[in-house]
Amino acid sequence: MTESTKYWLWLTLVYGPANSRKWNLMSHYSSVDEAYEHISSGDYSNVLPQDKKAFELATMDKVSELISECEKQRITIYSYDDPDFPDRLREIYNPPSVIFTLGRLDRIDESVIITAVGTRKPDDYSRAISSRLIGELAQAGVTIASGCASGLDSVSLVSAIKAGGKVYTVMPCGLLYDYPKNSTAMKRAVSAHGAVISECLPHSGSNALNFRMRNRILSAIGLGTLILQAGSTSGSLSTAAFALSQGKDIFCVPPHNLYDDSYSGVISLLRDGAIPVFDSRDILNEYYSVYAHRLNYSADVFSQRSQSGLFGINKNPEPTPIRPTKKNSRPKPQDSEPAEQVIEPRPLPDMSGLSDDRRKIVEYILSNGIVLFDEIAENVEDTLDLETALTELELDGIIRSLSGNRYTV
Repeated sequence: MTESTKYWLWLTLVYGPANSRKWNLMSHYSSVDEAYEHISSGDYSNVLPQDKKAFELATMDKVSELISECEKQRITIYSYDDPDFPDRLREIYNPPSVIFTLGRLDRIDESVIITAVGTRKPDDYSRAISSRLIGELAQAGVTIASGCASGLDSVSLVSAIKAGGKVYTVMPCGLLYDYPKNSTAMKRAVSAHGAVISECLPHSGSNALNFRMRNRILSAIGLGTLILQAGSTSGSLSTAAFALSQGKDIFCVPPHNLYDDSYSGVISLLRDGAIPVFDSRDILNEYYSVYAHRLNYSADVFSQRSQSGLFGINKNPEPTPIRPTKKNSRPKPQDSEPAEQVIEPRPLPDMSGLSDDRRKIVEYILSNGIVLFDEIAENVEDTLDLETALTELELDGIIRSLSGNRYTV
């Protein structure tokens, strides 16, 4: 924190998050310290009548209580003039006056960050494609930013973490507010591999406006926004709109069904000139020449070459000789049949700290070996958000996800 952080917190207590009137007020003063000195002494000449009561209620005692609470909860506060406050946020229209974080903001302005968002109810195609895309990007050194909701936001965060990447998630509520419900494990995992970010006061709840304002921060910290799957009313389109207004790149995963309404938002963006993504190289190709020092060139994706010579990097310059096969020779069975996925046995998980609904999920999987998501949904009752429950169990190391939307212990 800087010396002026307490004054930025005071201003945030008055106006709340994402209220542009605070910046209209600040245009009359050279610093937030000066604004406090004038207004706290009774000079309301630059204050709108509807804001006067809020200034009277926002005391430094409340600011001190807020700082103490953040210190107790290990929440870091970055104010607008803090040298560690990201320039990518400082430069947008209506920037946050403060942001609260769990975890660390690590050189955001120098990082290749892609904001990945999508529907809360993805189909199997989008789930599989998103998991692979995000995993490859994370392995290549790209930081992934996303929301924390169930669906493709969670898929993006989990895939990046599993690939050893860095992640950021931006919340539409306070960091100490339980949203999404029972998302503590997810937030803990994200903070261990990056940061959970919010401009809302720690105990603040979520509302529709907060979601929209959260999206401007999500798009701002990324160099580009990747829309994984979105219908015409998807909140992901709000993030894309902010990204466009901020001059960011827009990427879209093409739909596998042109007439599926759940992809209508993606189709609209592609028609308007969004960059289609057929694999992770279509995103990396936009940044690898400028951000070479921030990418991991030992990642598998950089050894791939397309007909257009994407990347121009070939870790195996000598071509592998093709050995002719004997006439009438038959391929060996292992050459023609795909190998089955081998699941190594593991010790039984410790379920002592699990809630009843999570225990039922694990017991069902234990009883059936390998099960589909839909099978769990049909056979395990009393689980309101199965997507979140499975994500948390996977992050805690109790279950494992497999290809084809399957799970095992």
